[in-house]
Amino acid sequence: MNYEKILERISDVYQQSVRFYRPAANEENESSKTINLPHQLINNSYATEIDGNYLLFFNEIYTNTIRKWLKNLLKKIAWPIFKRQVYYNSAVRQLLYNLIQKSDEYSLRDKEVNKKFSQLEQKIEQLSQFKQKIDQLSQLEQKIEQISTDLQADNSVTNQASSNEESKIASGLWFNEPIIVGYHENGEAYWAGTNERIFEKTFVLQSLARLYESSSITVLDVGAAESLLSYELASFNYSVTAIDIRPIALFHPNLKFVKTDICNPVLAPASFDCVIALSTVEHIGLGWYGDETGESYDIKAVQQISLLLKPEGSFILTVPYGKKALTPVHRIYNQESLQKLIQDFKIVQISYGVRKDDFTLTITENELEASEKEHNPDNYLPGAVAMLVCKKNLV
Repeated sequence: MNYEKILERISDVYQQSVRFYRPAANEENESSKTINLPHQLINNSYATEIDGNYLLFFNEIYTNTIRKWLKNLLKKIAWPIFKRQVYYNSAVRQLLYNLIQKSDEYSLRDKEVNKKFSQLEQKIEQLSQFKQKIDQLSQLEQKIEQISTDLQADNSVTNQASSNEESKIASGLWFNEPIIVGYHENGEAYWAGTNERIFEKTFVLQSLARLYESSSITVLDVGAAESLLSYELASFNYSVTAIDIRPIALFHPNLKFVKTDICNPVLAPASFDCVIALSTVEHIGLGWYGDETGESYDIKAVQQISLLLKPEGSFILTVPYGKKALTPVHRIYNQESLQKLIQDFKIVQISYGVRKDDFTLTITENELEASEKEHNPDNYLPGAVAMLVCKKNLV
């Protein structure tokens, strides 16, 4: 409610009452106007707008006889109306106040409800996104399971081949053959490369044939595991003793196996006409095959070989050759380190096998060509190999 307007309205009524009941001098004799004042006042348009607040002015405005009469008349006629109006206005005010208060409460409640609805919609959206992610994860799991099933099916042959290779190694029946075989994911075998064994064994057999007219000699094969050389020589009627720190599975009437370390052999000195070390010396002392590690064990092994040979005995040796290197598997010798290795022997013959690519190797007498070769850093295969026939130095 605008109280300034109410005060302004009360002031207007007061001015009107002064004008009606205090007329000017030239109008005081006009009795008709004075007699009709109550009727005019009662029928005046302001009478319907009188609020209960106007009663505050009655005692001040109406003081003379006529005014007292009018006051009594107004009290009898207008007061009930004023009283009802006051009660009505108070009731209306209270009702409006209650309505406004309820409106505010409903407005706050609507805001809270809208906020709750908004939060609920966000949670529903999050749940929807979460469900989509769950569905995606479920689809991904199905794809992974399908891929796993496919891989198992595709690798069944490969796994079988791998299992077969492991079984061969465990049984001592895996042999280092010159043709390297690989397997595709579907189990199909393929030619993966060629190693130096392609001409090493041939070199040994040819050298033995040149050195000895008869097979009735004693041969020591050093590092016989994973090699068929001992079995093949025994089949050629050579009397063969094979030694290794690992057992061998093959046997033959002409083959004798002794499990021992060449650096500390349990064999009698000067027992053999020929000692063969086919790609063996370069591994000794590195621990790759479970042997004892130590510096210069390769030189120590060759010194022991010299002791096991008869005075006129021969030593057939093959080792990796090229640019000098040390890998976890073997040593790569150059001219200087090879000369140091066989310092107790004199070279009768030396040839070099040179790698042209992963599948091709050729024989050469050109040391310079072989010395420039490097090993493969991925599989440690040498770029060249030196093949020697040596005689024991006689003191």
